[in-house]
Amino acid sequence: METRRSRATIGQSMRACRKTHGFESAEALAEATGVCRSTILHAEQDRTFPTVLTLVLLADALGVSLDEYIGRQVPGE
Repeated sequence: METRRSRATIGQSMRACRKTHGFESAEALAEATGVCRSTILHAEQDRTFPTVLTLVLLADALGVSLDEYIGRQVPGE
């Protein structure tokens, strides 16, 4: 029987990255980027998935790569 490793969802990774990089609230990140607070909250709750442009804006504001922001693990790293 195969066992699956538990991985964070994209929303959980986004929230953790935001907090790690000094934005305690989605509202603070929204103010810094011009992205609607509800867009950030819905993405962090895995209710919706933002556009690639929105993801890039948010990752850039945090100073991280898009891979890091969404919790993507590149094989071999």
